[in-house]
Amino acid sequence: MVEYLAMKLILMKLIMLISVLMQRNIIDNLPFYLRDEGYVLIEKEDFIETISDNDAKNKKFQDKMSNGNCSVGLDVSFMMSEHVYGIPEHADSFHLKDTRHRDPYRLYNSDVFAYSLDNPMALYGSIPYMISAGTVQCVGIFWNNSSETWIDVEFNAEQKMGKNQNSLSPNVKTHWVSESGVIDMFVLLGPSIDEVANQYASLTGFSMLPPLFALGYHQCRWNYDDEVDVANVDSGFDKHNIPYDCLWLDIEHTDKKKYMTWCPNSFPNPIDMISKLSAKGRKMVTIIDPHISRDITYSLHNECSINKFYIKNKNGDDYIGECWPGVSSWIDFLNPKAREWWAEKFMLDSYKGSSLDLMTWNDMNEPAVFNGPENSIHRDAIHFNDIEHREVHNLYGMMFHKSSYEGLLKRSNGKLRPFVLSRSFFAGSQRYGPIWTGDNQSTWLDLKASIPMLLSLNIAGMCFVGADVGGFVGDPNPELLIRWYQAAAFQPFFRGHANRGTKRREPWLFDKKTVHFIRAAILRRYAILPYIYTQMWMCHKNGTALMRPLWMDFPDSSLFRVEDQYLFGHDLLVKPVTKCGQTVSKIILPSQTNWYDIDTFKEISNGKLFVYVSTPLNKIPVFLRGGSVVPIKERIRSCSAKMENDPLTLIVCIGSVNSKILSQGLIYIDDGRSTEHEQDKYALFTCSMKISKASKYYIKWKKIKGSETFKSHVSIERIIVLGALVPTRCIFSENGVEHDLNVSFNADSQFFVIKKVANAVTMDFKIYIL
Repeated sequence: MVEYLAMKLILMKLIMLISVLMQRNIIDNLPFYLRDEGYVLIEKEDFIETISDNDAKNKKFQDKMSNGNCSVGLDVSFMMSEHVYGIPEHADSFHLKDTRHRDPYRLYNSDVFAYSLDNPMALYGSIPYMISAGTVQCVGIFWNNSSETWIDVEFNAEQKMGKNQNSLSPNVKTHWVSESGVIDMFVLLGPSIDEVANQYASLTGFSMLPPLFALGYHQCRWNYDDEVDVANVDSGFDKHNIPYDCLWLDIEHTDKKKYMTWCPNSFPNPIDMISKLSAKGRKMVTIIDPHISRDITYSLHNECSINKFYIKNKNGDDYIGECWPGVSSWIDFLNPKAREWWAEKFMLDSYKGSSLDLMTWNDMNEPAVFNGPENSIHRDAIHFNDIEHREVHNLYGMMFHKSSYEGLLKRSNGKLRPFVLSRSFFAGSQRYGPIWTGDNQSTWLDLKASIPMLLSLNIAGMCFVGADVGGFVGDPNPELLIRWYQAAAFQPFFRGHANRGTKRREPWLFDKKTVHFIRAAILRRYAILPYIYTQMWMCHKNGTALMRPLWMDFPDSSLFRVEDQYLFGHDLLVKPVTKCGQTVSKIILPSQTNWYDIDTFKEISNGKLFVYVSTPLNKIPVFLRGGSVVPIKERIRSCSAKMENDPLTLIVCIGSVNSKILSQGLIYIDDGRSTEHEQDKYALFTCSMKISKASKYYIKWKKIKGSETFKSHVSIERIIVLGALVPTRCIFSENGVEHDLNVSFNADSQFFVIKKVANAVTMDFKIYIL
């Protein structure tokens, strides 16, 4: 408590020391841009253009700047801190770098094809949120500004005041400057990292709970050719016994890139095509972008023109640029009437050929403009209420995402959870659906880089995220593809995707060994869906991360720069293999608990800080946390819908024997698709293993929350207890009625299996282990 109060006092002083570097119009009197290590000389009239766009070719674009030159900035110092994270999205390290001798981090939503790595360049989304993490205190800074923003980071060690004049106090200085807007900054005091996350979610919104199918495997490429191609891909999964949930169609499915239409030659019967997938419990996803073809035969264009729903140029006319359809205009999603109109377009009688099983993919919403400055919209374009685009650039993609989400919700009369993927995002996008890391490349370095990118997004509130499996650009060799599937199986959003012109790479189009290993990775994903769904519900309720850096659960000074392994939820430690030919992996094991290999169930920690694990091509290092209870399903079917009522297996991992509670975990169950969980129509259970005086220990299953009107048909088939002594007898007790259970023991790995446990999870019970 004393440490917390001391830290709070320091933070209060921090806030008092924050200095306003620049305010609106002050820049008119300065001929240069001020930066910590000196002056970068820039002519006044070129200021905004130069810091916004270093590419000389874009100087042909004239920026009207109707409101004059403007900029806002602050210095923020994190005292007694050595570690800062966040401000996604960048293809860079998770731990932020010192920018004194490199470019500052830039937040400006941009369409970047085959982006380079180890670079602070702007990518598709922007979240101006930074976390300072330490062993005692975590602090968050949310810079609520949606214009172009630059952040400098400087790590320092300053002289402490007091008797010991030679000691040093670490701190991190940051400099925030935005092109426009006002200073609107929030300081989140924590003190724990999960409390900071909850405070941030209270400001920007908690992540939506996705429908269960969204957590399965998704198959996509640019593009599947026609209805025959779709049918063949779908049947290929069944033929090769590989589960999947969603099949995706890119821009070529439309009639001349007019969204919410179908190519009459390639997709003449979309309802029939979708219904065939629906009959198998699967979904289809189609791409919908924010640019609208100015074809006078296109109803959406005519409606936008009549209702004046387009963004305007600086002269007040419709903003016109080039994108996939050719000559296009962009819907102004800052206009509330335009958002309402857009949501109506998802109704089944409006989006012809759609059904309740057709989901949405929002792309190109940075927004991307092929012939615009930096391939985006002009900064002096005008939105609703005469707002210049520069003010809201980083917000635009989220407003499009929000409008599509509301359209799918309205389509089902609010009864079904939407699924809408977006490429562009801002703080708060987590309320509307997942995002992905864009046009990555098929290289080992891109696979490795995906981990810190996803970690950065997770700690910034975006927990439902993923990277295209195999890389979007290029052709991965079989080894890289296997390792990518293995990594992505333990990441939130799991989609295979590829650029046009690449070789087809559906999972069965390889040699037998490769197909076998890819299938095994996808099967493992489906086995842990109950665990992922429970962890995602915890993110939805608490604002916490799903992909968690080790220091988030184990604030140890040795873990703050570890970014090649992570916790998937609270209870699985994952170390993807990201190097060609790597057959041995070094695994860091937080010593605060013990760990079990997920494949063998053997305990591997034994108090060591790290271990070396054999990682042949069929192995991804994943470890169960001691003290946890992990729900899985062992009957894997063709998609998640087919597994809805299949029984659970509980993996109980004995933790510290010095604690009365050896293991404990939550299991969340609802119908997996509706919005009824918002009315508490779900069931939340706790499973714990405790030391007992009457027996060696006992397992307790108890319903702790949820509506009595929700009835689950799920049973508990088996309980696997790891790190256990040899049991002589297991007695099941429910409402005073007892009977013996069948149990088997594995002496080699020290675990036992209790079989045919309970017919329904809705009843409380105990199992006494003698």
